[in-house]
Amino acid sequence: MKKIFILSITCLFAAYTFAQEELIRCGNSIHQEALQATYPDFTENVNAKFDEAITAIAQPEYKSNNVVYNVPVVIHVVYKNSSENLTDAQIQSQMDILNADYRNINPDGNQVPNLFGNLVSDAEIEFCLATVDPNGNSTSGITRTQTNVSSFSISQDNIKSTTAGGKSPWDTDRYLNIWIGEITGGVLGYATPPGTPTARDGVVIGYTYFGTNGTATFPYNKGRTCTHEIGHYLGLRHIWGDGNCGVDDGISDTPLQESQYGGCPAFGSPSTFSCGSQDMFMNFMDYTDDRCMFMFTHEQVGLMRYVLENYRPGLVQNASVACDPTGGAGCRDLTEGLITMGFEDGENFGGWSVLNNNDDSREWTVYEQDPNNTDYGPHTGANCIVYTWSVSAAADDWFFTPCFEVQDNREYELSFWYASAEDEFMAYPENLRLVVSSEPSPNAILGECYSEVTGCEELGNIMQPYDPNLPDKNYKNFTIALPDYDVTDIYIGFHCYSDADQYAMLIDDIEIIDITAVSNENAIAPEAFQTYPNPASEQLTMDFNFDKTIENLQVNLVDLAGKIIHTETWENYIAGNLQLDVSAYPSGVYFLNVQADEQMTTRKVVVSK
Repeated sequence: MKKIFILSITCLFAAYTFAQEELIRCGNSIHQEALQATYPDFTENVNAKFDEAITAIAQPEYKSNNVVYNVPVVIHVVYKNSSENLTDAQIQSQMDILNADYRNINPDGNQVPNLFGNLVSDAEIEFCLATVDPNGNSTSGITRTQTNVSSFSISQDNIKSTTAGGKSPWDTDRYLNIWIGEITGGVLGYATPPGTPTARDGVVIGYTYFGTNGTATFPYNKGRTCTHEIGHYLGLRHIWGDGNCGVDDGISDTPLQESQYGGCPAFGSPSTFSCGSQDMFMNFMDYTDDRCMFMFTHEQVGLMRYVLENYRPGLVQNASVACDPTGGAGCRDLTEGLITMGFEDGENFGGWSVLNNNDDSREWTVYEQDPNNTDYGPHTGANCIVYTWSVSAAADDWFFTPCFEVQDNREYELSFWYASAEDEFMAYPENLRLVVSSEPSPNAILGECYSEVTGCEELGNIMQPYDPNLPDKNYKNFTIALPDYDVTDIYIGFHCYSDADQYAMLIDDIEIIDITAVSNENAIAPEAFQTYPNPASEQLTMDFNFDKTIENLQVNLVDLAGKIIHTETWENYIAGNLQLDVSAYPSGVYFLNVQADEQMTTRKVVVSK
């Protein structure tokens, strides 16, 4: 790509004729001209952040934290008549599209041409309708404002002001504000880049171009206007750089492109070549119809994640509160289900946090299995959480589980698996400490370390070398009953500490469970029940070895939503291998709930196709 970039303030916007109205696919050029007129340093600020981000992600050592970021969203519906007052279902359809597009699980992703197939990337960014508002109150994440304004000016931005007939934003540092209404001039949508003054920050979408049902109008009825505009909000520019072959979008893995595309071009046709190569018109940052855009590239993803981490960190930090699945009602009630942290895509353990206490370049990160790396990997599934060494800085790094309730007269148990990276002489061990805290912070610890008295544990040097060829990959299980600290809401903290230049520590398959209803004598012993392979693609083997005949053995396969999707039963069973056919189920995380007469247990399994 070329070395020249310009802000889209100078871009050419695409106009289409549809239903006798000229439509403008993206109104950023108009909007940014107005912002520049109001804020003389706007362009300079935006360009400075863009240049800094592009330079940073181009460095060989740059690597985003491998964590799925959750972004809390508030939808402001501003309507004059009932047809403009979008239903909850239409709003949810747009949220579904965003989460599919930004996780690279959009069903039409298989239409990306082979030429660009190896460039398609999962942004690992998800969006939730906020459940807690800026004042701490429960919310649906949707505001509805009836107005006397027939349509809102893109230049005046009056949809973002209550006094001007619109709706003033929630805290733009902590929420992605999206306004829905009638926009003047046939504009489908527009968004603000990093560096925009907070009062004007956010995304605006025309009410007939939002979501996939209701008022959504062909050919912009697949939710991609919002996908495109959030790309701008997270720092991306149009794929053709808003110029010609002499201008670039700053992204090295998007080809140079003469101009924007509309409609649905035919890939490979001569008209889709420019600047000496095939154009990537199916990119979300082009102007094609919704049904013909499918992808972000690796470097586009890198830029968006850099923006979240460095220019919009309040969104990520606020997610554990604003996206609280209890809707602000409090911490998890374990009587309604255990907390599981296998670090797999799709698992619901929102509210966990990472703390880089010494502010160096290393911290706990979610690691996805690399088949070429035999030094470390997950216990089960595809992911685990890993701390990797710093050559120059001592480790002082934490991660905390989600908050959960501890109630009187109930018993709770923490279980997890741990290992160290393969190290033949175990000369470079990291150290591990567990704590209970009233906040996700080392400043709120309730016990110095686990012991019989305090319930804390200092595990010290972890010398448990990962080996994919040994049972459980040579991970070791640690299980402990949680003590009563006379508080109701607690977190578990995992603290890695060591000298500089050690190696790697691995944690996987954390479970926090209310065991009141399952006393120790009623729990199936770990050695009496094994599953393999895990992950499984077709047949999952369950190896039982009971010390007595089980009159009634029942196994339920449960999805992440808690729904039982398959049940098998056997009678008068003692020992042997049983097969469970999982070939019909999509890839993902599941649980086996096993009931053997009065005994029971739960085991996480992963289906991978």
